[in-house]
Amino acid sequence: MPILFAIVDPKDPFTPGELAGEDQPGPILSIAGSRPFDGVFLFYTPQMASHAQATSAEVRRRHPSCRVALRQLPVSDPKDYSGLMGSLAREVRQIRPEIGGQEAFVCVSSGTAEMRAAWFLLTAAGVLPATLLQIGSPAAPLFGAANVRQVRLDSAEWSGLRDLVMPREYFAPRAPRPRALSSDAAVSVRRGGEEEQTLYSNALLSAAPEPEAPYPELDAALLELGIFVGSAVLRDAAERAAIAAGCDLPVLLLGETGSGKEMFARLIHRLGPRRHGEMVAVNCAAIPKDLVESHLFGHVKGAFTGALADAPGKFQRAHGGALFLDEIGELPLEAQAKLLRVLQDHRVERVGSHRAETVDVRIVAATNRDLALEIAAGRFREDLYYRLEVVQIRLPPLRERRQEIPHLALALLQKINQRRRQPRRLSKEALLRLERHGWPGNVRELSNVLERSVLYARTDVLAASDLIIAEKPASADPLSQLPEPADGFSVEGFLAQARKQLFLRALAKANGNQSEAADLLGVTKQAVSKFVKGQDNAG
Repeated sequence: MPILFAIVDPKDPFTPGELAGEDQPGPILSIAGSRPFDGVFLFYTPQMASHAQATSAEVRRRHPSCRVALRQLPVSDPKDYSGLMGSLAREVRQIRPEIGGQEAFVCVSSGTAEMRAAWFLLTAAGVLPATLLQIGSPAAPLFGAANVRQVRLDSAEWSGLRDLVMPREYFAPRAPRPRALSSDAAVSVRRGGEEEQTLYSNALLSAAPEPEAPYPELDAALLELGIFVGSAVLRDAAERAAIAAGCDLPVLLLGETGSGKEMFARLIHRLGPRRHGEMVAVNCAAIPKDLVESHLFGHVKGAFTGALADAPGKFQRAHGGALFLDEIGELPLEAQAKLLRVLQDHRVERVGSHRAETVDVRIVAATNRDLALEIAAGRFREDLYYRLEVVQIRLPPLRERRQEIPHLALALLQKINQRRRQPRRLSKEALLRLERHGWPGNVRELSNVLERSVLYARTDVLAASDLIIAEKPASADPLSQLPEPADGFSVEGFLAQARKQLFLRALAKANGNQSEAADLLGVTKQAVSKFVKGQDNAG
């Protein structure tokens, strides 16, 4: 049976989740529950003594057959790398004879960066032969098992730390980047004419290649860009983007407004061979029609009124990188013809110039329009469409991945809470209301709803009625949207909730100004002030 090593931190044993009433198990409990362990060694600094005791008790309660041992590290500063390394190494050396040949695992999702670096060095140097485990990303489903994964030390998220604590170039300047570390080899290193034996992984010199993951960098890129993928249909789109990223063909992203087309364009650029170049984003719908060519291709001095100097266009800026043409269906036909020529010849002419410049740009375009209908209506060039649609990726609207909404909402709320002094949480009823909404504005609308609802929330836990969702009336008659009376319906309750929503929306529209909100509602400023203070019994 394996042994688990972990350092206790403030997230242990539980951490408050964004869903009210549902505290989430911390890193240690999550990993301890991912597989059976014969024993757990919990290390803690003096400040974490109470957390360590609580974590120990919870591990024993959940896993009665698991032995738990507490070891205090006499280090006052949790960022004191030298002190942590020394005391942790001493403890580990004392423990190793106790565990014999039992397989060891280390939790690296808890503790400071310095603590994780110490674990890294102890395992890489062979002081503690062990497998590193962490809580993976994206987040686990609500109420489900934690996503525990083995750390790949050659992944992007660990490479900087690895090269910092154990410089790869020092030991093996020409060695390939390792896929995994083992700790049973010694590398002879000469320092000042003296040879010393330094325990280090022989994977640096002769690692046997492991089977490649289908898209080894995809998950790291999604995490880096903050793209939450919680459904099979969106995962399929992400994997198609990863495949498309490896080539230099144009990509056409199709999807409704707010579905994340620009984020996917950045994902393609991040995973592609041009990642070190710039990705220039252009909103084609926002360019005045008479300035489209100048904006895209640049101009020379005197080309038109106001052209006081030569100026490059977006294509020149994106040279060597990528150009993201958002809402390409909004380009006028004349600009479409010139864009087609650039895509064919890879050369641009600035407005007012007859000299062509070579540009090396990867094109990613996006639209929320049905381009087939636009072609039929004569508003989009068919030849340009076929030049762009070599690779098509459709991003599904949020209503087609409704099961993803609760997880996505909590992930967005977590980001919002990181900017706030006092975090907010969602009730289960609020989460249910979010899941049932149609979201015509997709992820962008969901994010906006959470932002303004948190901003104007009067309590730490948002109820369903605290969500400020701007519903679009299906009819000019607002009374047509009234609910049908039925068993259990309360007109007083409905009116109270409607009044509360109107007050919240007025405050949001007035940017919190109570006088302006009162004018919008046709009530006194005192009534709005009373509502804000939470003294309105009707609300």
